[in-house]
Amino acid sequence: MRKLAFILLLFLGITEFVDAQSFYSRRRDRLWMFSFGLGGSQYHGDLYDVTYDGLGPTVGPSLGIGMRRKLGSQLSIRLDINRYQIGGDDQLTNGFITNGRTSEERTGRRTGVNDTRYVRNLNFRARNWEVSGLLTFNFIPVDGSYTRRPLINPYLMIGISRTLSRPKTFLPGENGNYSVNLWEIRTEEAGVYGNWFTVIPLGFGIRLKANQYVDILLEGARRFTFTDYLDDVATVYPSRDQIIEWNGGPDSPGANVALQIYDRSQDLIPELQANNNQAAIDRIAQDFPNGINPRPAGAVRGRDNNDAYYIFQIRLELYLPDNFLSELFSPSRRKPKFR
Repeated sequence: MRKLAFILLLFLGITEFVDAQSFYSRRRDRLWMFSFGLGGSQYHGDLYDVTYDGLGPTVGPSLGIGMRRKLGSQLSIRLDINRYQIGGDDQLTNGFITNGRTSEERTGRRTGVNDTRYVRNLNFRARNWEVSGLLTFNFIPVDGSYTRRPLINPYLMIGISRTLSRPKTFLPGENGNYSVNLWEIRTEEAGVYGNWFTVIPLGFGIRLKANQYVDILLEGARRFTFTDYLDDVATVYPSRDQIIEWNGGPDSPGANVALQIYDRSQDLIPELQANNNQAAIDRIAQDFPNGINPRPAGAVRGRDNNDAYYIFQIRLELYLPDNFLSELFSPSRRKPKFR
């Protein structure tokens, strides 16, 4: 937080003292804005449901840059590139048993629902790229010079994005945990899926005027996706024979890894023992007196709902000079100057 505050203050200070534009240029509007920001990202899907589990342990970092072009007094178009991290873990949901919680306590908002996601014991993490085209709509019109914009201006944003998603999970090895690329292994009937997905971002922001040239943006948007495989979980458990067949046959190393990944319920007790979580082990013994059995083919592995994610950011937006594009691509800028 201290580093972020320092960067904000430095950026604002520079814009106050460095201005190559004339007095008359300030009376005109500036149509191009550059922004960059930092924040957090949150996954919502089969392995972590924000509705029931809230925000918290699965929030990852995000950063982004963007260019905005003003189209009118209220409407703008913006191109963003974001890098964000999402993840989910059944052991971080309200279904997981910690500190001897009762069944009612651990279901959280799912009152009256038998939340046994922790027994599934699946997890993933993904560090993804996103490219977005957004329309932003200011609640308050901005006419004339950019210097006359209001101190506070809420706005809406909607658009279309493409995200590169590469979920991974982690398995124990001789030298510690190692990552496995889930998109390269077939764990369900749908097969191996692609890496690029279409996304519809829909969000809200507040633009705060920091000084003549800079705004501070506070914004958040939910990303509605058209896939249920951000987390590699969507439908039902296959049989062991299907897993072996789909992943290269009984002699394939990929089949051996796939068998460890598609059903991890048998790993739950050993993991709890390794973490000395006796309270959780005792509670599982009460809920499953006959032990945790491997999942049969056809048992529910995930919900048939598309996944989603959120990106929240604090951004700095700089109003660029009118001639920045001509200056940027001017031949004279690439020629050496001689005295």
